[in-house]
Amino acid sequence: MKKNCINILFLIGFMCNSLFAQTQIASFKNFLKENSTDIKDVIPVVNTENNDLAILIADAKNVYAYKFNDDFKLTGQLSSETKKRKYKILLGSSIYNNEYKIFLTNKSNTQFAAVSFSFNNKKNTVKEFLLPSGQTFIQTISLKNKFYIISGNKINGNVYLNYINEDGNLQYIPLDISELRLLNEKNKKVRVVDLLLPFNYSPIKKFEENTPNSIESVSETAKMYLKDNNLIISFDNNKNITQLFTVNLTNYKVSTATFNKPLSNIKSERKKTNSFIFDNKIAVVAATKDVLSMYILDLATGNFIKEYAASKDEEILFKNSPIIQKGGFYNGYRELEKTKKFLRKITTGKIGVSVIKNKNSYLFTLGGYVEQRSAAPMMMAGFGGIGGPIASLGSVNVNLFFNPTMFAYNSFTNTKSTQIECLFDTGFEHIKDTKIPRNIFDKIKSTPRKSDIAYTIFKYKDFYIRSDYTPSDKTYHLKKFTR
Repeated sequence: MKKNCINILFLIGFMCNSLFAQTQIASFKNFLKENSTDIKDVIPVVNTENNDLAILIADAKNVYAYKFNDDFKLTGQLSSETKKRKYKILLGSSIYNNEYKIFLTNKSNTQFAAVSFSFNNKKNTVKEFLLPSGQTFIQTISLKNKFYIISGNKINGNVYLNYINEDGNLQYIPLDISELRLLNEKNKKVRVVDLLLPFNYSPIKKFEENTPNSIESVSETAKMYLKDNNLIISFDNNKNITQLFTVNLTNYKVSTATFNKPLSNIKSERKKTNSFIFDNKIAVVAATKDVLSMYILDLATGNFIKEYAASKDEEILFKNSPIIQKGGFYNGYRELEKTKKFLRKITTGKIGVSVIKNKNSYLFTLGGYVEQRSAAPMMMAGFGGIGGPIASLGSVNVNLFFNPTMFAYNSFTNTKSTQIECLFDTGFEHIKDTKIPRNIFDKIKSTPRKSDIAYTIFKYKDFYIRSDYTPSDKTYHLKKFTR
């Protein structure tokens, strides 16, 4: 009887919030929690097939799991006391038959655990596993509720997709790449795995379509994208070409593609290059201390669409913002007047370009940043009794593997870079004399929040959800933000 009353109160509170709050889509009590320990982390898991949402709330002793349908009505709950403290990093999730699994690894990415939350039988289980002998962890990816660990074998040159099957056993798919070769930074042919595995100690970053990204993130020389049913990894280690390695996640066939970069006739150590994939296009950029050039190319064919360029003595006519220096020694914001200074700044460190599509335009951000010396990396807090999945930077949850949206938000709102912003129409003609619109992360950051506890941001359907937790009344809040 007591539990039924709690559920009724829960639903009444939920409906009131839904009726009277225009942006708050849900607010619910963590009624399974009976102790007074602090909340450590919250993990949102979205069912991409039916839009159900599971919220896993963890304190030092327990994990409390709540499941909602796409109307945000509570459809299941359970709690657990799992204790596996050696697993500190959350990798991803999978869903099968109303059983939600989260995958964790240790600090060295050599041991793994699948933690299952079954809303049908109200049970929680943990299964530990290792990758097959010779395989080294590279990254993870999820598609249609299926989770893969990408790994490579340096000896035989193979790349594998590892997954847990419906019976809970580890299986792997070897990719047929024995004949594939790519060029390294010295123009020598190498195996695909030779370009993938060096990033093991600094995992390849994932990029979501139309999510704002900082220059620090997009300046990486390897990037991972998920487009339709394809996993795409881009390599910009070579200054003359961008190379793509693509895996079709339906039939597991692989392919490669090459795109020429601007300024290929210039040989200079100070020349910096990079690329970014958006829609069915790719932007490739190159800069020296004397000149900047950007190509826009068709992703499928490589055909040339548009070029924008500026030399050091010219004004950058295709920009819509001042030349902005963010963060660093200038503590936030500084404007530069000369193109010459901009080119010097962006070629001192690493260069990058990112693209967001609005309704009838594209917003390009182009710039560079210099890596700052930093202290030793912060150890991660524990995820309840399981061992913490999410690194914490201040009160903001950050994860290279599980939640690229939150990682992008944290990086974007704490950027240290020199950059310009440019608006183009859908035919990539420059839109002159137009102010840069605020992006989704600007909106989220400027909106007051109830708490810094369990603060996270994630994508749901075609919008973003920001969530936080107020411990005084054990309430979790979900707020909707649209682009």
